[in-house]
Amino acid sequence: MKRHAMLLCLLSAAIPAVAADAPDEAATVAIVTAGQWQSGEQQGVYRVRLENVGFEHVSCRVWIEWLTASAAGQPMSTVARVPLAEASDSFWSCPNRGQTVVLGDAALQLNLVHAYSLEPRSFNVVLGAPGHYQLQAEARP
Repeated sequence: MKRHAMLLCLLSAAIPAVAADAPDEAATVAIVTAGQWQSGEQQGVYRVRLENVGFEHVSCRVWIEWLTASAAGQPMSTVARVPLAEASDSFWSCPNRGQTVVLGDAALQLNLVHAYSLEPRSFNVVLGAPGHYQLQAEARP
């Protein structure tokens, strides 16, 4: 029994782990790039990436990225990337309809659906300097 546990331990150490802080290209269902940010001398655009995760109750993982180009005509590079934790907690799904992501200058609106109750919810986010955002309080009737 100890031999099997040791072999399993050795095998798991040899298998590379997928970083939890990096987007999964295969699971990506939408990418929206828009708006502009500026912080000191740096400036660029925002990008929001939606990923489907899970299998029984598929939920959404939302990444916010701050991109910049080092020079005109050069490809964009990622300055910062953070998950929108409040919408990436396994309870929210990315619906297959238009207007899921509304992205503008320093403002993000995500129109998601609860994975279990199917209740819709809009997440309104103010985007700041690279790596920083603030979720707005949900308006209650």
